[in-house]
Amino acid sequence: MLRIVLAAVVSLTPPQQVAVVAEARKALGVPYDLGGRLQRGRGLGCQGLIFFALQPVARCGCRIGSVMPTVSGMCELCLPVPGLSPVSVADIASKLPLLEPGDVLWFLGPEENAAEPSMTLLNGAPHWVWHTGLYVGSGRFVVGDHFAGAVVEEELEPYVRAHYAGVFVTRMADGPLPAGRCRSHPAMV
Repeated sequence: MLRIVLAAVVSLTPPQQVAVVAEARKALGVPYDLGGRLQRGRGLGCQGLIFFALQPVARCGCRIGSVMPTVSGMCELCLPVPGLSPVSVADIASKLPLLEPGDVLWFLGPEENAAEPSMTLLNGAPHWVWHTGLYVGSGRFVVGDHFAGAVVEEELEPYVRAHYAGVFVTRMADGPLPAGRCRSHPAMV
């Protein structure tokens, strides 16, 4: 399991939240492609959608982000939100009011991913990230969804209840990628 230090989390500004949500919604209907980042005519994967949506507020190009969810969740896409990291499926409804547009949602399951360490403990047991999405507000999120085969907007609570054990939430502090890892490239379109 990754060891993390929780710090004060400064969220995106309201204009940045609007920009990130609007960008994510531009991708609605794009075909789902595992690991896809709109390269060579391919679609978007769940992480690809997150990086695509963050382009308006990123300090650098978004294709540089890791394809490993735990690396992205803990090292590139800012800080875990205290009280929301993690949230069990049983508590999801009560925690919805604490989410903010632009929060990155990491969907958790107890099935081990041998390629990565577990993301967190949930109910005392290690859990791994198996999917990710972007919270857009009003209990909804946008996701490059392997179940739907496309980028879709869904209700968060029933989605988590149907497919996952819980969710881990990260929130932007100063942009998605740390200084020193940036390089520029054309935006994903």
